[in-house]
Amino acid sequence: MRRGLAILLALSTAGCAYYNSMWSAERYAKDARRAERRGQVSEARSRWAQAAVKAERVVIRHPKSRWADDALTLQAEGLARSGSCDEAADVIKRVHETVTDRELLERVALVDAECALDARQPQAAEAALVPALASKDDSRRSRAEMLAGQASALRLDYDAAVGHFERSRETAARPARVRVLIAADRPTEASRAMQSLTGPEFATDRADLLTRLAVTSGAPAASAALDALLARGKHIPLQEQAQLLIADADRLFAAGDYAAAAAGYRRAAQVAPDATSEAGLANLGTQRVLLTGAKDRSDVKPIEAELARMSLEPGAVSAKRLLDLVRQATIIPEALAAGFRAAELARDSLAAPALAGALFLEVAGRDTASLYAPKALVAALPLLPEQHDSIVGLLNARYATSPYTRAFYGEPSVAYVAAEDSLARELGVQIARATVVFAGARTDLPIPGPRGPHLEDVEAARAAGRARPANRPAAAAGRDRPPPTPTGPDRP
Repeated sequence: MRRGLAILLALSTAGCAYYNSMWSAERYAKDARRAERRGQVSEARSRWAQAAVKAERVVIRHPKSRWADDALTLQAEGLARSGSCDEAADVIKRVHETVTDRELLERVALVDAECALDARQPQAAEAALVPALASKDDSRRSRAEMLAGQASALRLDYDAAVGHFERSRETAARPARVRVLIAADRPTEASRAMQSLTGPEFATDRADLLTRLAVTSGAPAASAALDALLARGKHIPLQEQAQLLIADADRLFAAGDYAAAAAGYRRAAQVAPDATSEAGLANLGTQRVLLTGAKDRSDVKPIEAELARMSLEPGAVSAKRLLDLVRQATIIPEALAAGFRAAELARDSLAAPALAGALFLEVAGRDTASLYAPKALVAALPLLPEQHDSIVGLLNARYATSPYTRAFYGEPSVAYVAAEDSLARELGVQIARATVVFAGARTDLPIPGPRGPHLEDVEAARAAGRARPANRPAAAAGRDRPPPTPTGPDRP
């Protein structure tokens, strides 16, 4: 009797251990699926990894149990969906060899397809999905449709991909469908589909999709899509709305649509919660737009005052950087080289063409006999189109024989190259050319700038903690441009 009781106790203990391991594995898998639905990718992968460990324990310790096939299938799912497709391959193979249950085979077909997609093998994924696409289970069939859509998108069959995503009820299928519509150059449909992405689980997708739409269809298309999205998504958090509006205004600003950009920054300032970084960035964007319309130093004074006020606020790093550039561009220089540099800053860093043009004309007028004078006039030409005829007339009358005037008319020469080198030395710019230009050699028409530093470049460089190399003069800092187009002081 004692021996029989011991055997029963051992069996009971083993059964409890088996049950506990399988229960834990299923619980982790359930948590992983819930995290996937919420868009919590990292959390989902962590839970799938834990499910795989628990399921493997059941497979090893209880290979003949009635739930061994379930454990083996769950192990394959856990490994694949936690990002360990290499380890999952052998387990998937074992499932195909030993398991006969249709439900389990459909489940492993899904993870087999996921791993094929991870390896960018769309044909293999589509072959693996055949049983799951015909499943009687709605959830498995829905996931299979989403994976089939991803496979079609990899093959650039966008029509098929859209159809698969439309038939899927997976959360991830909705933004995936919008991405395919954008890639297929169907912006109207993409914008319409984007309007349904108003839930909190789509916060990351919204910004990404608008950026993609701007790249393929232009900033105005992305702006229109954002307006439609915000009209439908009134429950999108105000801070995120401000972020989306600022990003949209930045795109419009970069495209040169300053009026629309200003409107976007104002809207962002209205919805941004007080004392947030979004409120500060919206105001900063407004000041950048105002700079584009500045025509002289007096126009910049109120902008400088506002930037100085903003720079005193906690965390106003961007305002301080812009303020520093504004002061460098509007300082009254003692040397012509400094004046030329200030004009370049206004043109390239502040995107203030009228101000830059006025500063270039100021350089040309301070010393009419300087090498800077004709080059400054050429630099002012594209910035002040309303003064084109008068500037060209001055070039012809006063500097008809200047290498810069001749280059303006398409007649570059050795004298032009020599003048460029002389200006480069005076500005402190290193001369990139190491070879001698022989008589008769032609150079390109001088195209002033850009020579930065662009505000975005300055911010990125400082954020990364990069310092200017010791052998690179301050005047050369900014956006270098590769040869062969030499532009004197503008050359790297």
